[in-house]
Amino acid sequence: MSYRLKGMIFILSLLTCFVFQISDIYAQKIELSWVSFTPKDNPEATAINRFFIDRVNERAKGELFLRYRGGPETIPPFDQGKAVQKGVVDIAIVPVGFYEPIAPGVGGAMLSQISLEEERKPGGAYDYLNELHKRGGLFYLGRGNPSDEFFMLNLRSKKILKKEDFIGMKIGTATVARACTAAWGATVVSLSMQEYYSAMERGLVDGISSCPITQWVAQGCHEVTKYTVDHGYYQSTLAVIMNLERWNKLPKHLQKIIMESMIQSEKDCREWDAKDRIKAREKMIKAGVEFYKFPPDMAKWFIDTAYNAAWEYQMKRFPDVTPKLRELLSKK
Repeated sequence: MSYRLKGMIFILSLLTCFVFQISDIYAQKIELSWVSFTPKDNPEATAINRFFIDRVNERAKGELFLRYRGGPETIPPFDQGKAVQKGVVDIAIVPVGFYEPIAPGVGGAMLSQISLEEERKPGGAYDYLNELHKRGGLFYLGRGNPSDEFFMLNLRSKKILKKEDFIGMKIGTATVARACTAAWGATVVSLSMQEYYSAMERGLVDGISSCPITQWVAQGCHEVTKYTVDHGYYQSTLAVIMNLERWNKLPKHLQKIIMESMIQSEKDCREWDAKDRIKAREKMIKAGVEFYKFPPDMAKWFIDTAYNAAWEYQMKRFPDVTPKLRELLSKK
């Protein structure tokens, strides 16, 4: 073999090694961006960052990194689902109702009355919810804060003791509790989360039906609350979604790390929220808020009406997917 040929082989060998080394370097440095519908220091965002984001980053050992892009100041909450779909960002932590137009029917996730373990059984609710997300170019990783009996009815100054008391009451709500608030017989006043405190303080509403007590306390709304109906309803609507194409391009072992971290995060967030709710309740009671329960028949009507009204609302909008989702998410 001539010296010239040997030299060419040597150079090609070096180039080949260089290419593989560069490929390995890039393979080890996949970065995904994520946004949240609340500021990062919000209790829910803090919990997910701790239990999911940090866990993925730690387990991926530099091969994958989830980098925070910002909260509502970066991308408006109702635009975050679309931003994920279009690949502007890779992951969003956002309520299902905020992006339901691009994944029709997924809002029914908040009406789950089964356990996390039941949801993730093969062919179960999780798989069907993910199928609905995929139709919109999204991949459904899981629940951001899987807490049941999540929302409560907080009242400004007047107790509700019987069904008729709802008539004439002005109850503020976001989209999540609009159907049940109307079904209870109250007058619905549409509000954003940021308007809850001022609406209660100024007497524009008699109560709010679409806020968990942890968020209620975080916003200081317990200061303008006299009563809380001690019957919670619905699951947290918070979901963790990812761009479908970006998910499909990830190596299988990184997909595994993300999904295992998500499943563990659901369990950890559930435990964290239970403890946080106890603290929020204690703070509300200390501030003079009275928690009270309805008589059994009234309580059953209150909760049943909340779920039935919401399912009926979903059925009117998404008749093709709601029956199956209701069957999968209902108690057997």
